[in-house]
Amino acid sequence: MKRKLTALSMLLFAIFTLTGMSHAQKFRIKLSGGYGTMATGDYNSFGAGLDDLLRALEALGATTEGSFNKIGPGFEYELEFIVSLPAGFGVGVGVGYLQRSNTTELSASIPLLGSASASIDPKIKAMPINISGYYFTPGVTPLKFFVYGGIGYYYGTLTTDIREESTPPDFWSEQEAKLKDQSFGLHGGVGLELKVDSRIAVFFEGRARYCKLTSWNGDGTYEDSLGFTDTDVGVMWYFEELDQDYGTGEWFPGITIATGRPTGPNFRNVREFEVNLSGISLRAGIRINF
Repeated sequence: MKRKLTALSMLLFAIFTLTGMSHAQKFRIKLSGGYGTMATGDYNSFGAGLDDLLRALEALGATTEGSFNKIGPGFEYELEFIVSLPAGFGVGVGVGYLQRSNTTELSASIPLLGSASASIDPKIKAMPINISGYYFTPGVTPLKFFVYGGIGYYYGTLTTDIREESTPPDFWSEQEAKLKDQSFGLHGGVGLELKVDSRIAVFFEGRARYCKLTSWNGDGTYEDSLGFTDTDVGVMWYFEELDQDYGTGEWFPGITIATGRPTGPNFRNVREFEVNLSGISLRAGIRINF
């Protein structure tokens, strides 16, 4: 609740400040879109553990197909309201959007024992509210250099759908998780703006972002072909678990939703699940003066 009130106070302060300043200063609307990287964090580490499990099963004689598809680059967008200040400076408030997803299909089979497959479909979304300070180089030439930086408050959502099938006997299960988190982040960028006429300019920019979401809360549902259903509510946890299902004797990353921290001799390195939104992007867009 405290973080929500802090973010709301920051946004209201920025809106009232810019509204008051806009009566005396010029303002502009900036629309941008581009393609950027994302560090991602624990989800990719979990996926790397799935690849390690497949390699371990191959060593035991299994035939495997597929590999984990990491979540990484993707498209990003932002709408920003900028108030122009004297001496080339400016202050902006913007709302952004980014989404990442990448479906994975895996399977393994062992002669005389059977086969199993899994389909994993994750989606990570974030909507930052950004406050930025700008500086535009002076002059009347149509080409201008600008730099900016500031702080943002990120609202993140994470959904994951997992379906597993095995035979014999024929069996399937489906798991669905929906989680939310929010936190502050930092950003900065540099760009080049080309004036088209007195009101419109196009620009290209590079941008860097730093933000980690480390307190995911939500719920997960489970159902299977035997008619069993279950719902878990709580925190998303990341851990390493000793394999007792496939006989490898190795430790593999795992994730779960629970109200309390997973404990026991088969768990180690337990902590809250983390999504790292940090990355860099290349963007282009249009700026309209009013």
